[in-house]
Amino acid sequence: MIENISKHWKDSLNKRRDSTFKLDQKNYSEDAQFPRELILDINNRCNHKCYFCANPKIEKYDALNFELALKLMKEAKSLGATDLGLQATGEPFMDKRLADFIVEGKKMGYEYIYINTNGALASPKKSKPVIDAGCDSIKFSINAHNKEDFKTVHGYDDFEKVISNLKWIFNYRNETKAKMGVYVSSVRSSKTKMDESNIETTITEHCDNFDIRDVSNQGGSMMELNDTEEIYEGNILGSLKKEEYTSRCVYPFNRIVINPYGFVVACTADFHNMLEIADANKNKLIDIWNSNEFKYLRRKHLKHDYVGLFCDKCLNNKNCKPEKLVKAFQQNL
Repeated sequence: MIENISKHWKDSLNKRRDSTFKLDQKNYSEDAQFPRELILDINNRCNHKCYFCANPKIEKYDALNFELALKLMKEAKSLGATDLGLQATGEPFMDKRLADFIVEGKKMGYEYIYINTNGALASPKKSKPVIDAGCDSIKFSINAHNKEDFKTVHGYDDFEKVISNLKWIFNYRNETKAKMGVYVSSVRSSKTKMDESNIETTITEHCDNFDIRDVSNQGGSMMELNDTEEIYEGNILGSLKKEEYTSRCVYPFNRIVINPYGFVVACTADFHNMLEIADANKNKLIDIWNSNEFKYLRRKHLKHDYVGLFCDKCLNNKNCKPEKLVKAFQQNL
């Protein structure tokens, strides 16, 4: 029975992944249709300090205004959005409003609401309201597979706590028959070994799918990792399979992302606000999506020409000094 449930949710994950990374060629256009996926970075704080993550470099930690978020959720839904992600640069369980976002999203009719977490704060007390609210998937990022390596990578000795939370969520999902996938990913790096036997007993038995990801330069924000890691050009945020490496990012064509300050940005890994496009407090989402600035970014991606953009650091792993997106657009008028 549990095997059938896990297969269902693994298939669901693969379907969603294909919808994101195997984008229909007709949507690779300056005039791309409004995306199915809205991502709200509800809070950019994090309780861990993973050595490969740029979160500690964030200059100003903030949380997205709840009323603005509801307004944008309604607006995006009316434009055809079906999926809602509730994190980008931060840890969603640091936000006490997390279950409230899910409740409101489900009331609006979002088909798929998901979160990614490091798992340390996903205790039964905090995760139960999130699951009961209708969350469609929770993915744990567990980037080491024993206590020692975990502390080295994550910066905190939370391995046993994370595994305990994972087991509880998986068991609660199965016991209540909640319609929710439970996933785990691990970033492969020089600071940890892939302990297959430990992975099987502590992780894969307690989730629907386990994936290994490559370390990345975090959207261009962690170029120093080139000194210790092997960064693959075209492997967007380390999430692609080798045959999928690309010279063009899919995100400007199929996602709209709101940062904690209320700005639409072009990337979920915009730790330095280099890809801000417009203030969603003052502009409609459809107008931002169809703005000259967003079209300029999409045009640059269509031409595989990222000179002057932060995307050059990410996609081409190039240690350059780009301008902010809006300034780069103005300089090219």
